[in-house]
Amino acid sequence: MAKYDQVVRNASESLLEDERLRSNLTDREAKIVLEDWALEWLETRINTARSEASAKQIAKNELARVRAVVSAINALAKKPGALRLAESVGALEESLRASPAYTREEIFALLAALTSAAWKLRATK
Repeated sequence: MAKYDQVVRNASESLLEDERLRSNLTDREAKIVLEDWALEWLETRINTARSEASAKQIAKNELARVRAVVSAINALAKKPGALRLAESVGALEESLRASPAYTREEIFALLAALTSAAWKLRATK
């Protein structure tokens, strides 16, 4: 049970009820993006709050970030056929921009994590 269950539920419902975020995704793709990632991300972040008021603020902020990513993925899903990884990551560039900029070490950690995730994904097939 989530620490701030009602806040999590409200944020989750808001995300899942927006059909524009999944209009180009298959059911399996929507499960991967929305359920397996977005909802888990929201719940984890919201539950770091120290009060219900801060939980609501975190939900608002994280919901905006998650919507932007899911919207970019949904737009990418409109393209037919196989997708290229570099192009797909590029579609998330705006959502991944950070201020201040990522350090070199953070970039290398992200690249290593992406490579590991890609290799693990293919190793299970």
